[in-house]
Amino acid sequence: MWHNRVVLKHLPSLLIAGALACAPVWGSAQPAVPGPRPSIAVLDFSTQGLTSDSWGSFQPGVALSDLLTDRMVNDGRFNVLDRSHLSSTLGEHQLSASGEVDPETAIRAGHLVGARYLITGNILQLEQTGQSGAGAGSLLPGVFGAAAGGVSTHRVTIKVAVRVIDARTGQIVQSFADEESRSGTSWNAGGFSGYAAGSYSNEQFVNSDMGHLIDDEAAKVATTIDPSRFNSGPVAPALTGQIAAIDGNNIIINIGSNAGVQVGQTFDIVKVKSLVDPTTHAVLHVSENVGRLQIDSVSSSASVGHVVSGKAAVRLTVTSGP
Repeated sequence: MWHNRVVLKHLPSLLIAGALACAPVWGSAQPAVPGPRPSIAVLDFSTQGLTSDSWGSFQPGVALSDLLTDRMVNDGRFNVLDRSHLSSTLGEHQLSASGEVDPETAIRAGHLVGARYLITGNILQLEQTGQSGAGAGSLLPGVFGAAAGGVSTHRVTIKVAVRVIDARTGQIVQSFADEESRSGTSWNAGGFSGYAAGSYSNEQFVNSDMGHLIDDEAAKVATTIDPSRFNSGPVAPALTGQIAAIDGNNIIINIGSNAGVQVGQTFDIVKVKSLVDPTTHAVLHVSENVGRLQIDSVSSSASVGHVVSGKAAVRLTVTSGP
């Protein structure tokens, strides 16, 4: 882990001790929450809205997401999806793997990639916020260019906003912002241009000034994400309906938005068998899952979906658990 360089000046020793006692310990992972580990997917952080583009074709949002994924895998509190497959899976369904995610898109994306929770965010700032040292050299175009002649130290700051979204409900279950600064002499990120998702977790990038900065921020974000809060958002109700009709590949069920059905939601297709107990002669009902259905569109009293796996037939029961 890369440690921050913090200098405290002109503070009485007792005040310093008190400040350190109250400060959050970013390097310490939160205790594991009992029960199954939540499945998560880290989407690319958006850079829309940044006023500076001096990093050229380097993708800071992709880099932050890659290093955050690594941090969360090593944390051990989560089941983390492989980022190398996220973009291709979502792209096939014309969904973005980055930026702002509305509730309907979050539900669809979560079901497509198999994640219960999505981590999304925006990089609000990534720019030089200070300079010191020799001024003889001229800075090449872009604040992250290499200094020519003389050695000059530049401080660069990154600010991020983070959201954790429940992919079953589209609800935001955790939201926070953070910033990190670092000083260095070489902020040239041109050599890291064109990397795809999953490619920034390499020694060359992580050991660069830019890599140190983004990895420090990824570490702070990872320790702030709190799985104990994930279930605080409202949970979709358990739903039961029937397949009313089949039109080609379209499976129509007899419940809709009035019952709480949402686009992207999945249902088990269940065949109920009735048997007679040979001893007591009581009627026994046995349920067998024969397929899985995903919802594509919803009206007030009906929904249309497609079969993801297995088979469907009219009058079969469909169920979706909370």
